[in-house]
Amino acid sequence: MSNAKSNETPTELTNLCQKIEEAIKRRVAIGTKISHLKLQQEMLMRYDNQRAIDYSIIAMVKKGDFSYMEQRKILCRQ
Repeated sequence: MSNAKSNETPTELTNLCQKIEEAIKRRVAIGTKISHLKLQQEMLMRYDNQRAIDYSIIAMVKKGDFSYMEQRKILCRQ
């Protein structure tokens, strides 16, 4: 068992998550809304690691780049 917190990005995914976060920022303009599922599907077409995509979205919400709306179905870029 690792001593890392469960909500932190694993070290093996850190570089990939940074690339995915940059791609998401390029894809979603500030002030726009996008479906969580649609964003995941679009990122899966570019990157094949679902886990890294999920970690990236969660990290961006925690940083304040995105906020959840409508019971976490919609992401709003801030």
